[in-house]
Amino acid sequence: MNMQLCKYNTFRRHARMFIEPAIVSYWQKSQEGMLQKLHAEEKVIVGGDMRADSPGHYAKFGSYTMMDLKNNKVVDLQLVQSNEVGGSYHMELEGLKRSLELLKERGVTLDCIVTDRHLQIQKFLRESSITQFFDVWHIEKGISKQLEKAAKKKDCEKLRGWVKSIRNHIYWTAATSTTGPERVAKWFPKCLHPLRIAQYQWMAAGTFHKLETILSTKRILKAVAKLSPHHQT
Repeated sequence: MNMQLCKYNTFRRHARMFIEPAIVSYWQKSQEGMLQKLHAEEKVIVGGDMRADSPGHYAKFGSYTMMDLKNNKVVDLQLVQSNEVGGSYHMELEGLKRSLELLKERGVTLDCIVTDRHLQIQKFLRESSITQFFDVWHIEKGISKQLEKAAKKKDCEKLRGWVKSIRNHIYWTAATSTTGPERVAKWFPKCLHPLRIAQYQWMAAGTFHKLETILSTKRILKAVAKLSPHHQT
């Protein structure tokens, strides 16, 4: 095409000297404005999650994002390297700690935080007396995987037809409830009449028992009680 292009080294020099500093400067000014607005608010709802450079437990870098969920704006980004914290499993907690420390320094008052079910984060937030809710999508994804796996077994094929309805039900449970016990009661209520599932030919009694086992484990019920009612990550 007879186009003249600069060499890659030239491009990198321009990026290092002009483009990247401009991006960093703009981000810092935007972040400062957001932190000042959040400082003026009485209660702030944030969400946090990490994206790693590779799946599994072999990631080297993780980028932790903290977002103001009322305005859907990113408040903070923290880049964590695995060798800083003794392994990739600990990166997410470190990213959360750094973001929360920044908000604390800037006088931001948290109402609650929405996260996934990372065990280290649950323990840290509980000990820090910070109200935590679980992102509905993370819970729904885990339940859907279990249902799809169960539906592959003999005599449980009909479970696959219920997956979409169960997904909808967990979002409805979260959005229409105000307390943990209410969410649990709506999630998997006990029928007041005798069990006659097979009679109505919805699913066999054995299949229903499998469904009940998946949806009413202690771990699932504990997670349902902490579903975020409105704001999600």
